[in-house]
Amino acid sequence: MNYITKARELGEALSQTPEIQGLKAAEAAIMADPGSKDAFAEYQEKERGIVTTQMISKVVPEKETIALLDLKVRLMNKYPLIKAYFIQQQSYEKLMAMVNLTLTTTMHGMPSASDLPIPDEFKGMAQQILDKIGGGSSLEKLHVSPEMLKGIKLPPNLKS
Repeated sequence: MNYITKARELGEALSQTPEIQGLKAAEAAIMADPGSKDAFAEYQEKERGIVTTQMISKVVPEKETIALLDLKVRLMNKYPLIKAYFIQQQSYEKLMAMVNLTLTTTMHGMPSASDLPIPDEFKGMAQQILDKIGGGSSLEKLHVSPEMLKGIKLPPNLKS
């Protein structure tokens, strides 16, 4: 079985999800409105500049990052279509994070929520997500060793 073919099939399946369809529709709505389109183009240009800076120097000045965030908030407040786009983008990013987590756990094994360095109050929710990813099938268990957690800075009130 060719993994490129499977990746293409996954991409085709994902393109039919409400998250991606909604993101495409939100972008089309912005492009159909001249004021929103111009404002969104300005945002995208600044965002591309930051991404380019990050690729070249690996460090983006905090001032530029804050300015981009400020612009995003101002645009969301002024243009409902842009706000709808960013809300839809969050849904898309959640979907892609779930897909990535599913791929990763399938390849490397499934942790237990009790193994994760997260606050106890989130472990139930995390276990529900892990159970959903597992799809009812038993995946190899990922063993989280203390060495794996070395270098990860946890909040002082968090038990690892």
